[in-house]
Amino acid sequence: MYYDRRMGVVASRELRNNTRALLNRVAAGEEITITVDGYVVAVLSPPLRRARSMSREHFVATFDGHLADAALRDELRAMMPDTTDDIIVA
Repeated sequence: MYYDRRMGVVASRELRNNTRALLNRVAAGEEITITVDGYVVAVLSPPLRRARSMSREHFVATFDGHLADAALRDELRAMMPDTTDDIIVA
């Protein structure tokens, strides 16, 4: 397995004793590999970040060919604003 400078390797004992500190490192973007008796058993990684909004052009480029119904595609194009910036995502 390949490890770069943004991936730490720690024993399960360290995870047990320093859980909060390790989770803070993960929250900051680091991936941490957990080992038990020298064997890799898990990787802690930050959650994937999703864009909170996208432009109309990006939406059409991404989803245009994936709609099952051409009439629905045309209806969505007509209803879609230029961006989704006004939508608040929790």
